[in-house]
Amino acid sequence: MKQSFEISRIHTPLGIFRVSGEVSEQNDLAISQLEIMGTDGWLFLDIPSKNVVNLIKQLEPHLLAHLQG
Repeated sequence: MKQSFEISRIHTPLGIFRVSGEVSEQNDLAISQLEIMGTDGWLFLDIPSKNVVNLIKQLEPHLLAHLQG
C-alpha cells in the first residue's frame, strides 16, 4: 500500500526542497513533484531528467528520515 506525502520545506545538505509523492510500506519513494529553493524562489525540477533522477537518489535517505520522524 502506498501513502501520499507532501513536504512543504525540507533542508538538506543538497539544498532546500519542496517534495510530493508516494511512499510504500517498503520505503520505496515515487516522487511526483520536486522543487528546489533558488535565489528567486521555488524552481520546478524535471523529474525524468538524468540529473534529477540522480539528485532524487541522493535525497532519498533525507526524505525517508523526515517521513519516518
